Amino acid sequence: MQNSFILILLLAVLLMPSLLYAKQAFPQLALAKNFKDSLMTHPFWVSEKLDGIRCYWNGQELLSRSGRLIHAPTWFLKNIPNTAMDGELWIKRGSYQPLSRIVLDKKPDEKLWRQVSFQVFDLPQSPAPFEIRQQQLQTLISNSGAAHIAWVEQKEMHSLPNIKARLEEVSKSGGEGLMLRVPSSLYEAGRSSDLLKMKLRQDAEAIVIAYQAGRGKYENMMGAIWVEMSNGQLFKIGTGFTNLERETPPPIGSEITYSYQGYTEKGLPRFASYLRAKQVE
Repeated sequence: MQNSFILILLLAVLLMPSLLYAKQAFPQLALAKNFKDSLMTHPFWVSEKLDGIRCYWNGQELLSRSGRLIHAPTWFLKNIPNTAMDGELWIKRGSYQPLSRIVLDKKPDEKLWRQVSFQVFDLPQSPAPFEIRQQQLQTLISNSGAAHIAWVEQKEMHSLPNIKARLEEVSKSGGEGLMLRVPSSLYEAGRSSDLLKMKLRQDAEAIVIAYQAGRGKYENMMGAIWVEMSNGQLFKIGTGFTNLERETPPPIGSEITYSYQGYTEKGLPRFASYLRAKQVE
């Protein structure tokens, strides 16, 4: 019994450095809450919500939100300032899937990476209020001289109708939505009421549990997938797929992201549409 206790203690001591390292390496990023009309009690700084891959530049390396190293080419990293930055790797609207294949490849394809830009929207380690951080950020990016590093434009907006009009404009152009930041706010890791996201449609995750065969033009392909929500409810998604995705649908047991517009009386997502399979970062 005593020997077993000593063995467990030794294992704990040996594992502790790696556990501490993992905790330290995990980027402490600001995460957005959903916007509600009732929160419109003051102006907001508004920017487009990019459908890219969130990343953290620690001054030397690009890390995913989960803390995994992003294997970018040397030329891509060369001129990024050695200051911690919060942003997204991005190609253009509606290009999340090709972006994922490029960015998550452990052997970076130099040619394909030429499509990718680092869209930066904040300085996590700066203690300054939001407006000052943005000035600092613009100066850093301008001095870098790198064409693939860009500042995400922020526009101060004072009325809910104007913000909603901007949301409609972005959505009709294929954008994902808007990000709203409280003026003079500090950078705060974790979910914060100072950082809000606004979309015409919400999105969520579910687990694929079954396929439904296609008919008509989708004969010999997948027609729909049955998924399970986190609360155990099941429902079907039949739209949002490309023909290639219907020929090779997301595997049973895998997690997918779908968009929807509110809920039915039974608590199921209304107008659910497939967005993408979860990428392993």
